[in-house]
Amino acid sequence: MMKSDTFVSVVLVVNNQTSKLMAFIEKLSPYLENNLNDYEIVIIDQHSTDGMEAELSKSLTTYQSIRHIRLAQEEPVDVALAAGLENAIGDFVINLNVESDAVDIILPLIESGLSGHDIIVCTSNKVTSPLYKVVRRLSRRLLKSIGYTLPHNSTGTFCFSRRAVNAITESGRFYCKLHMRMANVGYKLHSFDATKYLYSFSKKSLISGVTETLHHMVFNSTKPLRWMSFLGVMGSMLAMIYSVYSLLVHLVNDTVASGWTTTILFMSTLFAILFTMLSFFGEYLARLLSDRSEHKEYNVVYERNSSVMLNENRSNVLFTSTNNEINNSQTGRNK
Repeated sequence: MMKSDTFVSVVLVVNNQTSKLMAFIEKLSPYLENNLNDYEIVIIDQHSTDGMEAELSKSLTTYQSIRHIRLAQEEPVDVALAAGLENAIGDFVINLNVESDAVDIILPLIESGLSGHDIIVCTSNKVTSPLYKVVRRLSRRLLKSIGYTLPHNSTGTFCFSRRAVNAITESGRFYCKLHMRMANVGYKLHSFDATKYLYSFSKKSLISGVTETLHHMVFNSTKPLRWMSFLGVMGSMLAMIYSVYSLLVHLVNDTVASGWTTTILFMSTLFAILFTMLSFFGEYLARLLSDRSEHKEYNVVYERNSSVMLNENRSNVLFTSTNNEINNSQTGRNK
């Protein structure tokens, strides 16, 4: 079978998963070599402490086109994926999970990308628990109101064209807003059913559903802040109405004990509203402080590359200016 000239970057984000990574590379590297002329394997190492450095040093002398990028510390998943997108140079960038994804998902994703899909989101109904589905069903309207349109059953595996990667990363601090940038960068999202390419998976829980909703809303929109402000205004109006009511009761009946229970319940409600508002204000203050700080979202300790070229005839250039391979995404060297 003729190899594709599409340059593909495969991003693997790992954290203390050395044995699974080594087994995955043993399957991934031959698969890419047999199907692609140009490729790279970008490993984003979240400062693993299980001997990954030593094991990858051996792999770099055995397998070609591996780039080991070690981060200074563990980062959130979206920040680590952003590091992979920034450092990948392929026509298409695909991130895979070493614990759940099968390597043969790569060619179908490339074919889907070449057909004109710039952002492909892998989905599966197997990755969502019943409680998670309930939470996402309730939060769907909230997330939709801020422009978040990624499918609730996303597996976390994506395929990006080069122009989609450039659009996502070209401006601003996008790290904690990666998924929102994907949804609003201007390229239509395409869902890809990856159920048959999952050999292992963990279901999203109720806690992950709530955390995901709060994360996307706080870091990607000011609407919750406005909702809390509106809630504060309503609480103030209720307090004024109640004070007028108390004054009228005092004028008609000066029994002090009257309405004591109602007062306690009302004060409790106001304090609940107050502390809810303060919690949101605290999140936004943290966001403002983070956005104004000069520190980088991630730091690279070092980058190491494969020291071998197993195929001496392999060349990272094209010998013709045209290519018969159709690329409706108009990205890369074979457009």
